[in-house]
Amino acid sequence: MATTSAADSTSLLSKNVSINGEISGNENIKIEGFLKGLIILNGNVFVGGTGVVEADIEVTNIIIEGKVTGNIKAKSKLSIHPSGKLIGDVTARVIDIKEGAIFEGRSHMIPSGSTKSLSAHSADSRGRK
Repeated sequence: MATTSAADSTSLLSKNVSINGEISGNENIKIEGFLKGLIILNGNVFVGGTGVVEADIEVTNIIIEGKVTGNIKAKSKLSIHPSGKLIGDVTARVIDIKEGAIFEGRSHMIPSGSTKSLSAHSADSRGRK
């Protein structure tokens, strides 16, 4: 019998669903609906073309094709596709903004050899003016 790890599964927030609150866990999530609150996942987030997110986000990777308003901390990669829009600050190891995408905010890249945690980088960023 095959087993599926939590990292292999993906939850779906479909386009006719709205959530107000906090999402946390060890899964991936695909958002096509509306989410307002906080996302903290040891996994990946995909915001589809119909997805609207108003939240601070801490994840491994995030792909944005819809609209996100909030600050993002990605352990690995942030990618904004041509239809995507991000309004907020981002901290990530890799930041990929495709032609046509909209990004309004500040970016902070984590050096690839860095042993600092994401939260340590965020604290450093907040301390500088």
